[in-house]
Amino acid sequence: MKLSVTTDIDLAGPHKSGYVTWLDVKVSDDARAYGTARVALVHVGEITDAAGEVWPALHGTRLESLHDVYFAQGWYKDDYADGAGIDLLYIEHITIDEEHQSKNLDLALVRRLCDTLGSGCQLAVVAYGDAERAAHWGRLGFAISTPGRTAGLMHMKLGDRHARVIDATGANDYEIVTMADSFVPARSTAN
Repeated sequence: MKLSVTTDIDLAGPHKSGYVTWLDVKVSDDARAYGTARVALVHVGEITDAAGEVWPALHGTRLESLHDVYFAQGWYKDDYADGAGIDLLYIEHITIDEEHQSKNLDLALVRRLCDTLGSGCQLAVVAYGDAERAAHWGRLGFAISTPGRTAGLMHMKLGDRHARVIDATGANDYEIVTMADSFVPARSTAN
């Protein structure tokens, strides 16, 4: 399987809508598509360089709710600022075909996006609608950002590696391997 990513980027340069790059992602192989996702790269560094504050770039957009949770005084809140990156990867929605919904394909998709497109991001953010979805995303390393709510936002700091997602059998049935369970190569004792 592979991810195909498409986007439209305005050449006119950054303005309010130019501070966010929306990406359409398709999961497929040569024979068929298995799912889609809509994600956004919020260019936080570019926003603060140009405008000095994140709020005007998010205000009035569907990403406005991110501001109060993750930002204060023009930058990431201390709980989220660990120097891992600048931007924010937001997963708006994922649709997986019924046959593959129980095979963790959504987790594999998000992990791969975090490792590639999200490599310059501080956080990956996803919404959850109930405790079951929160637990599902928690397996990948997402933590609840809006505690005490039945639905809200979850984040994963991309400077930390929480889990890998692998297809151990080659049958497109993905399993989560925590970093504690991962193989750690032996260090050389040579001077």
